[in-house]
Amino acid sequence: MKKRVVLAGCGTRALNFADGLINRVNQYSELVALYDNNAERMEGFKQLIHRNVPSFTDWDEMLKTAKPDTLMILVPDHLHPEFVERGFAAGLDVVTEKPMAMSREGINRIHAAELKYGKEVIVTFNMRFQPYSAAIKKVMMENPIGKITNVNAEWFIDRTHGQEYFHRWHSLMKNGGGLLVHKGTHHFDLLNWYLDDEPVSVYATASRQVFGDANPFYGERCSVCPHAKNCWAVLKSTLEDADLNPGSDGDIFEKLYFKAEHLDGYKRDRCCFDRTTDIDDTVNAIISYKNGTKVNYCETAYAPWQGYNIIFNGTEGRLEVGTVFKSTRPDNMKTEDYIRIIKGTTRQNITMTEMPFQEVLTPHGGGDYALFDQIFGAGGPDPLGQMAGSRAGALSALIGITANESIASGKTEMINF
Repeated sequence: MKKRVVLAGCGTRALNFADGLINRVNQYSELVALYDNNAERMEGFKQLIHRNVPSFTDWDEMLKTAKPDTLMILVPDHLHPEFVERGFAAGLDVVTEKPMAMSREGINRIHAAELKYGKEVIVTFNMRFQPYSAAIKKVMMENPIGKITNVNAEWFIDRTHGQEYFHRWHSLMKNGGGLLVHKGTHHFDLLNWYLDDEPVSVYATASRQVFGDANPFYGERCSVCPHAKNCWAVLKSTLEDADLNPGSDGDIFEKLYFKAEHLDGYKRDRCCFDRTTDIDDTVNAIISYKNGTKVNYCETAYAPWQGYNIIFNGTEGRLEVGTVFKSTRPDNMKTEDYIRIIKGTTRQNITMTEMPFQEVLTPHGGGDYALFDQIFGAGGPDPLGQMAGSRAGALSALIGITANESIASGKTEMINF
């Protein structure tokens, strides 16, 4: 019997899930309903996915009419706990996009709902499912460099992608906890997963160097801004991001947001330099783990290209991994993603093994399709532990939440979970 899936929230991320359900895993799952508070947005969404899926603004009517058995949560982050509770109360299986929650209170609400209804949330960490990430995990499981003592982890987001967070609802801490929670939860989950360890404390600093009040000029919104002709961060008429716009539809903003704006007031072209923006674009953190490993973490939201570098130092060597997303590379850069294992303790016995990888160009580096297959498709064995439940969801979010607490206090803060 096919899973009957309802998508709650019809923004750009939901397009990927609709595409996967309709075109990839339709033997095993069926998209039976859309649920959103904005009827106009759902109409635009249906045009983008080329399916007249039943759509609802009334929750109870949706449950009664569509009869789903699985809820996929794609609403703004601060609403995740409420929708987990709604889904469990209706007897549905619940899958949520990351972060599972953006606050300690939200995590506690989800945990209480799991205990009350005897169910567990699935969290969609698609980066675990990327073939490159899976290859790194396999190497880590072989323990090639002994006990890992410290890690240097840098994530760099290019300006084309970075400015998206400042145009959207993410630009306010109250909606998503800032990039440390909304974006960082991906990175922290990978680190937790690679290290097979749990974090205990965080010390963090952060600032705005490019976006928000770091820029001397700003306007109300891009569509009416007097600086639009000269502003590098002006919202373009199209979304040139295959991960967020899988159909490459040139009218995506009009269909999902501008035509729907009169119903809920949500402005998709918020100025990246709005003075009320309170999230940061530059972050550094030191994360301590139970087994003694310390991670030096850096996140930058305005880099010239996008990717990450991680260096694991161990008692018997060093493991280096790194990627620059192909869509952001200059034409003369030919270097592939790599895993580099450096073993030895002195200059005399050092050896190096390098494993290059070609980037997978399907959505999110191949992560989305593999994730869809496991959650909504045939499923199967999970030897790498790529499926994530509420504990993984909580721990990854809590690193960002605790980092925000540290930024506010100026002290090292304990995760306490």
